Amino acid sequence: MTKKILSALGIGMIAMLLFVSCEGNGGGKATSMQFKRMDIAGAKAIALAADGSSQQKAPARIKADEDEPSYNVSNPIYTVSDDGTLVEVKYTIEVVGNGEIVDMIKANMRLKARYIYAIGDKWLWLMNCEYDYPGIEDVQEPLRGRIRELMHAAFESNFLVRRSDGALFEWSREQGRPERGMGYFRPSDVYGEVEVMGNDIYTCPSMGGLDDYYGRVYKLEDKGDYLNVVNMLNSTQQAQCLLPDNRGVFGSIVSYAGTEVAALLFPDKPGETQLVYSLTQDGQESYSNLHLVSINGTLYAIGFKYSDEWNTYVSSAAVLAVEHITDPMDMWVATEVLFELDLTMAESLQSTSAQYPFKRPYKTSVMTWWSGNAIFTVDPIAKTATKRVLPEHYPSGESNYYDGIAYVVDPEAILPNSFYICDLAKDAAEEVPIDYSALGEYLMKIVPGKSGVFNPYDPNTQSFSASLMMTDGTSLRIYVYVSGENKGKALVYREGENAAGQVISVMVRLN
Repeated sequence: MTKKILSALGIGMIAMLLFVSCEGNGGGKATSMQFKRMDIAGAKAIALAADGSSQQKAPARIKADEDEPSYNVSNPIYTVSDDGTLVEVKYTIEVVGNGEIVDMIKANMRLKARYIYAIGDKWLWLMNCEYDYPGIEDVQEPLRGRIRELMHAAFESNFLVRRSDGALFEWSREQGRPERGMGYFRPSDVYGEVEVMGNDIYTCPSMGGLDDYYGRVYKLEDKGDYLNVVNMLNSTQQAQCLLPDNRGVFGSIVSYAGTEVAALLFPDKPGETQLVYSLTQDGQESYSNLHLVSINGTLYAIGFKYSDEWNTYVSSAAVLAVEHITDPMDMWVATEVLFELDLTMAESLQSTSAQYPFKRPYKTSVMTWWSGNAIFTVDPIAKTATKRVLPEHYPSGESNYYDGIAYVVDPEAILPNSFYICDLAKDAAEEVPIDYSALGEYLMKIVPGKSGVFNPYDPNTQSFSASLMMTDGTSLRIYVYVSGENKGKALVYREGENAAGQVISVMVRLN
């Protein structure tokens, strides 16, 4: 009797295990996945876009106030054709597993990103991505739970994309990725942190993330199927920026045991730095406290003289050429004084109110910084230094300018008549009338007072945008472009038509 009971129990346990096994493996299993490639062949641009029919899904890019920034959401990635049509990107995904779930992941999983940075002309950076599976709510268990596990395991992943073939390389902090946080940034935010020289990417993660990787300098070499990572500094050194020079070197500020010095970094000599020396000329007092700046791909030095032995009071400053000499020894020197700066300019450069005059490269032909409500500009070619009062319509604050130009529209007007192009290289703003002729058929259907105020200029789409509520409950999205053949024209996208209803938050041109 006992044997029969044990036998019955054994059969029951085996049946239960088989049931659990079958239930647990229903549809197969997937233990890991990896995005290998995105199909961007032939695309003119790549963009992040969201369904604009919901206010919550529209991208937010403006700080509500100085203390509480409003961050944008993650959006799917699209390619953009010549006629502006958006097509969602398809991916090649490698899945470790078996059964139906593998095919489901390969067919449906996608990336959503918060921002796209262009890194030189060969790479893109997809910032703070998450895995997304459209329609996951309709997938039956247990597959839904298994897919969700894979999605949750990849929160805020970052990828480098090789433009030539769309190859994806996951980019970690250990491989030199800067810790940018979650906000919506502009392309120039990574100048000095992520730079390209030759075929390689160089990074100096000196923004946020005060960890073991802060202040290092990394070289990422493209080896085809992988990126080889080289640490360019030794463990006792910390760098604060990458200032590229067309002669194949980087300038930087490097700390040695708490002492900061201007230095050169050589891409072909990992772990080595060489100081920039200031030489005395014709018995004259040399400039000290050197700062390197990169202006349009050329390194210059700005040196200071002080009226006291404690280097407290600036008496003068000058812009110096940075040269490579080989006789009597091989070194880089800051020796020739190109021109001197007046005391006001010198004091501004040393002022704590100056907004980041150093630690970043200038991609234009001049070095420009703000101090209080004044703008200072140094032009090393023309050998001039200026302080200027902003003309009418020009906004205060460097954050309003993109490569030296601000685009301004009345922040309260409904469908304003014009906008202004405020170029720091010019003496007056250019007023551009807005052509609303494309709105003709919709004018009588717009709900008064419900919409029509433009968002501030978006440098990625190079436009202003606004939403209009229609009497039938649908919405229009208007883009007013600031340059090109559509300059000043309001282009209309209607919800539910073609790609209308999709709001582009970031767009990077590929060719």
